[in-house]
Amino acid sequence: MEKVQDILRGLAAVSPSTPSAAKAYDGSIRQHIASLKGSASEIGAVALSHTKELLESINPSLHSISYLFVLRTLVESSNSDPQVPLKLLLDAIVEFLLNFDPLQIRYVGQSLRILLEKVGSGQLFSASAAVELLAAVILRIDPTGSLFTSTHFILAQLAYNSNSTEAALRVIDRDILFYPHSMGAKENSVLCDPSLPTTSFISTQTGLTSDITTAMVLEYNHVRGLMYISRRDWIRAKEAFEQVVSHPIKDRAVSRIMVDSYKRWVLVALLGQGRASALPSYTTATAQSSYKISGRVYNNVAETFPCLDAEALKSQIQENAPTWEEDGTSSLVQEVLSSYQKWQVAGLRKTHKRVEISVARQMTSNAETGKSLEDDDAMLTLIRQMMADGMLHGSSLEQDDSGIWYLFFSGDSLTEAEFAAQIAQSYQNIESISKQYKQMNDELSSSKEYVKHLAREQKRAEKDGADAGIGFDSQIEDEDLMSGTTYRP
Repeated sequence: MEKVQDILRGLAAVSPSTPSAAKAYDGSIRQHIASLKGSASEIGAVALSHTKELLESINPSLHSISYLFVLRTLVESSNSDPQVPLKLLLDAIVEFLLNFDPLQIRYVGQSLRILLEKVGSGQLFSASAAVELLAAVILRIDPTGSLFTSTHFILAQLAYNSNSTEAALRVIDRDILFYPHSMGAKENSVLCDPSLPTTSFISTQTGLTSDITTAMVLEYNHVRGLMYISRRDWIRAKEAFEQVVSHPIKDRAVSRIMVDSYKRWVLVALLGQGRASALPSYTTATAQSSYKISGRVYNNVAETFPCLDAEALKSQIQENAPTWEEDGTSSLVQEVLSSYQKWQVAGLRKTHKRVEISVARQMTSNAETGKSLEDDDAMLTLIRQMMADGMLHGSSLEQDDSGIWYLFFSGDSLTEAEFAAQIAQSYQNIESISKQYKQMNDELSSSKEYVKHLAREQKRAEKDGADAGIGFDSQIEDEDLMSGTTYRP
């Protein structure tokens, strides 16, 4: 028992402050892992016979590699011959996942990922608890949450299928800027260097992620869009679906999930901004043509929505009811129908600073009935609901001495405190973007595919006598510049 404890406590977490210190710590970590493997049988026997005592003798934040080594033994044993009390095992897993050392864990990524896959399968914890744990681990390894991993994918699926969206927001709200390298870390990389960018230690080689496929990336963003729809966060839903519809495609193939996302992208744009959006300029011509055909009825709704013809919108939606049902968008289309009059009211801001409620009622129509609301009280109820939902920011309802109600539209001016807060936030955003830009520039500069692409574009520009540009709107032959993404049919 004491010998095993000494082995497990043979390495404690430190944070190297110099390259030489990092290299020395790296050597100690690798030696410790070799020691654990060499004593695996002995450690396993003690772990099963004296589980509680052994776990209490090591600290998950100081002895992360050792703690995970013991946990993996216990989890594997519980699958075939559950000798360890389940509560003891689950408590130990939670303690570890919330407190492990982010530097040590880079050396045992595969073991951690296997444990996370077990957690994400729903076999150990409730779905809501599993989502909390997965989100915590993702951000503990990468506080920015900007590098996509297979754990992101597991998290999104579990959160959506179990209706545990809130717990996953701190991860899915993050913008994905990077993908794991296909090459990853070198065998002798000093992984414990705190200054390493995430792309240097999160890879299939370190085991912190499994292979990332295009299908996974598309489904992740599609599910994010569905999660935001469930929260009625139309703008974020639009941004998520836009990631899918504008994704670079190979061999001119537009997948089913891209088409499904496009249909929802059209609808949430109407809900979030009251009008249709143009596809991003870098959306391929093939994808745009496909969306034009497959999303025709959705595009027709988007064209009718801003028109002052509630009856036409109502008829159009009723006539295509079988399509909405087949596509699974019926409830979303109904939301569009319900929001029609709200966006008409919001649009009065463009021509009025103040409008009488009775006049607003006459100037707008309810698309669900095709008519104006029955009385001013119904109009007041609608406007109050819009204010509560944030659709009439800064506006107010006032009643004059004669009892007539008015809707006042305020300007967009900010108070001094609001302006100062906005400036501070902008500064933080610029600082963050600058760091991300530098890292992204470094990543692209080291990408063979990107260098080849630049060379082709330069030759094309010289041939055409003009700058052909280097955006995704230029046709890229059979390549995807999303570094590290593995295409699987």
